[in-house]
Amino acid sequence: MGEEAKYLETARADRSVWLMKCPPVVSRAWQAAASSSDAAGAGANPNPVVAKVVLSLDPLRSEEPSIQFKMEMAQTNTGNTPKSYSLNMFKDFVPMCVFSEANQGKLSCEGKVEHKFDMKPHSDNLVNYGKLCRERTQKSMVKTRKVQVLDNDHGMSMRPMPGMVGLIPSGSKVFSSSKMNIEGFLLFCYP
Repeated sequence: MGEEAKYLETARADRSVWLMKCPPVVSRAWQAAASSSDAAGAGANPNPVVAKVVLSLDPLRSEEPSIQFKMEMAQTNTGNTPKSYSLNMFKDFVPMCVFSEANQGKLSCEGKVEHKFDMKPHSDNLVNYGKLCRERTQKSMVKTRKVQVLDNDHGMSMRPMPGMVGLIPSGSKVFSSSKMNIEGFLLFCYP
């Protein structure tokens, strides 16, 4: 318990927040937008618009609420990255809070998670998503390692020379025990 006590800012702890699990390409696009706004200087918006969420509700279906969420990316120069995603909302999840830490080490509670979402490419963008998957597969298939044959190597450094590896002392050898002895020992240790 050698850690020091820290102050936790809880002014926004009652605020409702959404938790969204997003693909790495979306995360990289958002980080690029944030870093470009940081590089633009003090006059730029510190919170650039990176996407918009569209909420669709069918008023004719009254037996169950047919709420659908769709997210559309704001960037246009993302290559084959899909521009729209379907958001699947989870109703049953463990209650959670969101915490953040500033560069100065200040900890704060940003709010309680009200909705939890998973993202998947919207059916409109399956062609672009297929291209993205093919590009990713082709990049992973590029061989980055080379196999070389070493000249004048007879494997002397690969195998131990006689006398280099010591014998295992008899006190550290593993012994076997019957199933009854092991069960009895476990029942004795964990009643």
